[in-house]
Amino acid sequence: MSETTPALVAVNATRPDVLALRSLTVIGVMQAHDGKAAILRSGRGQIARVQAGTRVFGVTVTAIGDDHVVLADRSGQTQAVGVPGS
Repeated sequence: MSETTPALVAVNATRPDVLALRSLTVIGVMQAHDGKAAILRSGRGQIARVQAGTRVFGVTVTAIGDDHVVLADRSGQTQAVGVPGS
């Protein structure tokens, strides 16, 4: 195993201003052993692994797509939040 980071990985992992640090952001979407899951980052920097039905950061995850997460707030308003750069 190499101790150096490949140049393309380093460039992609260190892009400035990709994440909106003051708002809820989808860091990634994955297929887990128990279904689709996503990693969310709150505007306060908290990280959570979520699945459809999870309530976190004041919203409920209603669906997870290949490159986005659909969230519902307390009033039932929904919003799709995409993975940055997708």
